[in-house]
Amino acid sequence: MFSEDRINRRRFLKNSATAGAGVALGADAAAIQSASGSESAGSSAKNLYWGDLHNHGQVGYAKGSLERAYDIARSGLDFFCFTGHSQWHDMPRMPQDKHLKWVRGFEVMRNNWDKVKRLANEHHEPGSFVPFVGYEWHSSSYGDVCIIFPGDQAELAYINGIKGFQKFARDRGAILIPHHPGYLEGWRGQNWSVLDTAVSPVVEIFSEHGNAESDRGPHRYIRHSMGGRFTQNTLQWLWAQGVKVGVVASTDDHLGYPGAYGEGLVAVHAESLTRQSILEAINARRTYGVSADRIELDFRLNGHWMGEAIGATTARSIRVKVKGKDVVDRVEVLRNNRVIHRSHPIDRRVGPSSWDKPIFCRIEFGWGPWGDLNMVRICDWKFKVTVGDGSIISATACFQSGPFDEQRRNRLATVDDKCCEVTSYTSRLKAYEERATNSIILEIQGSAQTKLAIAMTEPAKMAITKSLGQLAESSDVKFTGPFTSESVLLPRITFAENYRCEFEFTDQHSTKKTDWYYVRVVQANGSLAWSSPIWVEGGA
Repeated sequence: MFSEDRINRRRFLKNSATAGAGVALGADAAAIQSASGSESAGSSAKNLYWGDLHNHGQVGYAKGSLERAYDIARSGLDFFCFTGHSQWHDMPRMPQDKHLKWVRGFEVMRNNWDKVKRLANEHHEPGSFVPFVGYEWHSSSYGDVCIIFPGDQAELAYINGIKGFQKFARDRGAILIPHHPGYLEGWRGQNWSVLDTAVSPVVEIFSEHGNAESDRGPHRYIRHSMGGRFTQNTLQWLWAQGVKVGVVASTDDHLGYPGAYGEGLVAVHAESLTRQSILEAINARRTYGVSADRIELDFRLNGHWMGEAIGATTARSIRVKVKGKDVVDRVEVLRNNRVIHRSHPIDRRVGPSSWDKPIFCRIEFGWGPWGDLNMVRICDWKFKVTVGDGSIISATACFQSGPFDEQRRNRLATVDDKCCEVTSYTSRLKAYEERATNSIILEIQGSAQTKLAIAMTEPAKMAITKSLGQLAESSDVKFTGPFTSESVLLPRITFAENYRCEFEFTDQHSTKKTDWYYVRVVQANGSLAWSSPIWVEGGA
């Protein structure tokens, strides 16, 4: 159905994965790719690639070395851009001289600009890992944007106005991606009146700041000093004004952790894993964003890809394919910001034949003492997962950015069709939204009798064995020691009937105005995905 498994096989050859990466095994990849169905006239097969185009580290005013960032990004992402903090032309003077945090960070970026370019180009490996060169430009009056350059040549320019910055980007074939748009204009929210979609074809719908789809959706803006979401600065408002812009998501992580789980990722449908192809897909708006799990999403209208604008027609044939990483609560198709179709895979019954398709099994670990006990610690994890009387098809890591540690690494390694080994660390200290856990997701072909065995050496020596049949009935929780110790959760497994969703329908609609359609996916665990819209011109 999707080509991610082909990509994951490439990662398997590296024999490690971090930061939410997946690995797939065996000959299933080609079969899964061919199962995508016939393409409509004028369309061509694309590959699905995952990236983070907005991430920070100690080159700027955040944490984490560039070397560490690339170590994490190479293992867990297809493409990546380190976007160091570079400037803030209209920065206000802050109480207690706190604005100096930015001033000093900009100086660090300026002094290390040659290194930023050099490392991006040294790690460039088309077909395997594609880094871009870029940086973030702050503006109180116009809103923050990240510039992504198309090749190995890039200039750190200091420009005071957005019009000049847009011209600078256009002249160099670069793109500008507006960030955290939902804040109030004047407080680093986007000034839509100066948006140029020719150089900004997409907008960041989600990051660690929150969700900018609307002012009523989940993941509100709460963690920063710029206030809450303003209705007129959301994507739904922008689309309602007739603006054709697609969506991406990226972490904006400040702990130097590209692809940090739960902070946002961008997916692109592109011809190949090259700088040129990835940027072509972004300019064409064949993009979507996810908040956490790597939900696979294919959305077409009359055979056209997400992001396209097509001529007037009253018959709109809509096709949607979704493969989640957990139970999918609902898949919604929206026309002009209103739901016109909704599917609920969560309600589908499973039976004996459900074992014919792969299942998802998540292993989550962490927790430990809550903050009030003042027992702050970092817990190291090492364990090996073995599958008996079944086979592992893919393994996906869900590793978050906190706590910050320059030396420790989250690793999903030595993966084959029978086992994988996990090295990780968890803590409530600086955990994103105090989610003191990490997890891995195994896609397993098996039966009710298939055994899942976990052999743990850290933080305690222990063994856990459960059958998939048992995990179909109930979750299981194991503690690594007495009260306040960390624990392991084995949630109920997820059957294909509940993580896959595919449907087609025709929307008969006639209007003199342009309509826009997009897809929103909501998993039961809270993970979200949003497609770029498809626009149907008015006049039919």
